[in-house]
Amino acid sequence: MDWRNRIGLYGAYFFGMAGIGFTLPYLPLYLKERGLSDREIGIISTLAALSALAQFVVGLWSDRIGRHRPFLLVSLGVLAVSTWALPRAPGGVWLGIAVVLFAENGICRAIAESQSGAEAVALAGPGQVGRSLGALRFWKPIGIVSILLLGGWMAGKWGVGSILAPLAVVQSLAFVSALFIRESKPHAAHADDPMADEVDGPGAVRTDPAAKAGRDYWRDPALWAFIAAMVLFHAANAPGGVYLGLFLSGDLHASAQQVAIAFVVSMAAWMLVVRPAGTLADRWGRRPLLIVAWAVMAARLGIAAVARNAGEVVANQALDGLANGLFAVLAAAWVTDRLGGARRAGEAQAIVGTSLVFGSALGPYLSALWVETLGYRGLFGVLAGVGAAATLLVLFAVPESLARGSGKDEPDGRAAARLPELAAATLAPGESPGA
Repeated sequence: MDWRNRIGLYGAYFFGMAGIGFTLPYLPLYLKERGLSDREIGIISTLAALSALAQFVVGLWSDRIGRHRPFLLVSLGVLAVSTWALPRAPGGVWLGIAVVLFAENGICRAIAESQSGAEAVALAGPGQVGRSLGALRFWKPIGIVSILLLGGWMAGKWGVGSILAPLAVVQSLAFVSALFIRESKPHAAHADDPMADEVDGPGAVRTDPAAKAGRDYWRDPALWAFIAAMVLFHAANAPGGVYLGLFLSGDLHASAQQVAIAFVVSMAAWMLVVRPAGTLADRWGRRPLLIVAWAVMAARLGIAAVARNAGEVVANQALDGLANGLFAVLAAAWVTDRLGGARRAGEAQAIVGTSLVFGSALGPYLSALWVETLGYRGLFGVLAGVGAAATLLVLFAVPESLARGSGKDEPDGRAAARLPELAAATLAPGESPGA
């Protein structure tokens, strides 16, 4: 990836995701100030999550035309407009629409997240999918923490609504940055890609195994097992974030500063892990680090259930950042490999994002039904059990996706003959022709 594309892609991602630093602690408070009830805020959040399912259609579309930049520009442009519109929208339906477009789990950020990842994969060099995704995801926690800190200072001086004006500028810069991205040619994602099939002779067609696997992937039990594991990951992990602040302030009598530090610790750990995670995943394979990610997520919830004081919970948030940082890189890399590489990068990113939406909606909904009966500690214990079950699913049902150059370690564990004359563009990341 050249420097122009790095500036454009990383800048768009950094500025675009920075707005999550406002949505995490401040958006519910702002909506309360605008007169919305807890029930109305919950309904709008659900609608925002449902709107994010559109990223799957966008992923398919972007792969079909072989371009990700147009969809990234549209999503970031609408996101910037919604940020400007949020404080100016009248109450009722118009305010709800602005929030759905602006929300962390809404349609704009979901498409921006998945298309940024797809663009990173498309622009990556051979065998560098994990490294490229790690370099991209590195910028997300930096943006979030920056807005968290700036927002806390501004909210204390002028109120929560004052954060929206500078944030609108930040979101506009995301759109401007995306203009620098240069796609020299469409990414060959079509089934009729000339490299997908080769004619041996009259009436004989030789099909690239990777291309065929990509077309039949919905029959792949390993992919479905991994989708289930991703849904369970977020079903267990998302409520931990929702109720962490309440647990700290209510049961452990933590100060507001300690609650804020807990989120900062998580983001700092995320920032430190994503780059080495991508590099190591390209070198060692995806599966070992995937197992670590799921196991750490479950362990973090178990530790929260037995923590004795706020300091232990805050320190434990480093495990939250470690697990989420590993997931952000490894899950996308695994699905990209499994679907056949960069040709279906948009679809792969959308599968990961859609799994996140389902898990992040299912977990908090069921937790809301149980939390009063179980209490925060009991809830964290149950969620740790869900995380342990998801870890076992990854351990026993999810194979390595990064094929080795020897041809003996194919994505599903079966050796497959590789054709020496196939171009590198038709091979999954990490494969080498002539193996």
